[in-house]
Amino acid sequence: MNLPVRACAAAAALLLGACSTLQGRAPMGNGGEGAWIAHLAQLSTLQAWELDGKAGFVDGKDSGSGSLDWKQQGDESSLDFRGPLGSGAVHIEGDAGALHVKTSRGDDFVTTDPETDLGRRLHQPLPIFSLRYWVLGRPDPAADSTKTTDARGELKSLDQSGWHVEYQEYAEVDGYSLPTRLTLERDQVRIKLAVSDWTLPAKP
Repeated sequence: MNLPVRACAAAAALLLGACSTLQGRAPMGNGGEGAWIAHLAQLSTLQAWELDGKAGFVDGKDSGSGSLDWKQQGDESSLDFRGPLGSGAVHIEGDAGALHVKTSRGDDFVTTDPETDLGRRLHQPLPIFSLRYWVLGRPDPAADSTKTTDARGELKSLDQSGWHVEYQEYAEVDGYSLPTRLTLERDQVRIKLAVSDWTLPAKP
């Protein structure tokens, strides 16, 4: 990493230092396949959730950060970014087939390939279709992947669809172990996510 990129990364990291209502812990040790299978089976039952947090982006000499609110209900996604992506406020909503993107600067488009179109239009290739799984600490079931896990069966790292995902912290949320800090990297792009709060549906 050259000096400008290193400086941008440091700036983005500082901007992600928001207070969290969750008590995070780092992954520990190495896990067996049995622990991972049990952990993944539990995560697979989680079809609705909300998260609040911060997102930081670094791409070459450019960087930025801002708030992120994400609501997921089955395949229906609704995301609000404020600050990053070079567009002020960004609202994204849709399902697993297509997403509608609107920004405060006037962008308004529908995409079936958000990673490509967000990269081209907003200069940040955000892989939202896969990220809805990665933020839970599980691979996207639609693509092959490789992983490392800890003693609890949680992901420590994930390689999928050209992205490398590192998991720095988890927290216990209503009986689930969910990520609170993770980093995505591909080529010169680095995306840091810090979750300050998870909201899960009440158990029956």
